[in-house]
Amino acid sequence: MNNSVGQAVRGKNFWKRVNELASIWNAIESGSHILLVAPRRVGKTSIMFNLQDEPKDGYIVVYIDTESSDSENEFWQKLFNALLEEEFVGKLKKYSTRFGNFLERISINKITTKGVEFGDGTVVDYATAFENFIKELDSDKKLIIMVDEFAQTVENIIKYENEKNAQSFLRTHRALRQNENLANKVTFVYAGSIGLESIVTKMHASKLINDLNSIKIKPLTRDDGVLFTRQLCKTTSLEMSDDVIAILLDKIEWLIPFYIQLLIQQLDILSRENNQEHIDEIMIDSAIEQALSQRQLFDHWRSKLKDGFEKKGYLFAKEILNIICEKDTMSSLKIRNKATKHELDEDYAREIIHSLEYDGYITKYEDGKTYRFNSPILKLWWYKNVAN
Repeated sequence: MNNSVGQAVRGKNFWKRVNELASIWNAIESGSHILLVAPRRVGKTSIMFNLQDEPKDGYIVVYIDTESSDSENEFWQKLFNALLEEEFVGKLKKYSTRFGNFLERISINKITTKGVEFGDGTVVDYATAFENFIKELDSDKKLIIMVDEFAQTVENIIKYENEKNAQSFLRTHRALRQNENLANKVTFVYAGSIGLESIVTKMHASKLINDLNSIKIKPLTRDDGVLFTRQLCKTTSLEMSDDVIAILLDKIEWLIPFYIQLLIQQLDILSRENNQEHIDEIMIDSAIEQALSQRQLFDHWRSKLKDGFEKKGYLFAKEILNIICEKDTMSSLKIRNKATKHELDEDYAREIIHSLEYDGYITKYEDGKTYRFNSPILKLWWYKNVAN
């Protein structure tokens, strides 16, 4: 296993998320369409790659990233391109009982703003074109289409077109998921680094995704965190006792792979610089300081807020995070008071807080009324680079 910090991984570099993978496959086999729910950096994309690389018998998996799609037209271009690329077509040839003139029958001239133009000159809407495509697949394998950054695509459509078009886009997807002719042929798996649920709530369109089976991708358990750390150490010359690993994980607290990988990387650098293989708490603290200096790994936490909210919402979110950073915690009552100060209505303020929770900035204590930073490391970075 190589230590690939900040990158989606696959193959031997993927740390098996046994419980999450089992939940996803169980949902797929039950006929559900899926929404993978998790903050950024938790490992959703790596999990999707594993589904693609190691599909169960009876399935063909296609992965597309639609983050850069700013319209429904661009989304469908990416999807059809993925379905017609050489790798996917090769799988169809292998599994189809009569591949024959399939490509000729579904040859696509272009994707237009009106729909899809086929080789014979006919133009049909996107959903009909997709349905026709799937119907033509004569395979004993079910198709799983994994759409990464789907929520970002919806948000892009709102930003660069309008909310009406975004709702139409979501309505088209729901119609495809509800289409009885496709039920046994295709499953959709959606994921992203921003919350689809928050976006549709703001549009009062939650009903357009209420058929999805939400599966949460959680941080590693403590036991898995220990095993993951040990495995990463094997790729270096680091020597870490069980007690030192415990100290490391205590300081990380929120055990997503990214933070563990990042600190192991920095410890490896410090170990070589200081010619010290045995790791102690002092080196761990130095590694954290060194990690926080890498702005490119953390700046997206600030930029996502600016991109995701209009000015009042951004300033409200920033002040909430600044206060929690300084005071360690903040009550729901004080948050509501700040919303009033920023002239935000209660529903919008609640959605902003929900987004901060979803995206991994903050979390609630068990009382459900008090918030704190999810990650001590992110808190330190915010304190150094934003709050002060």
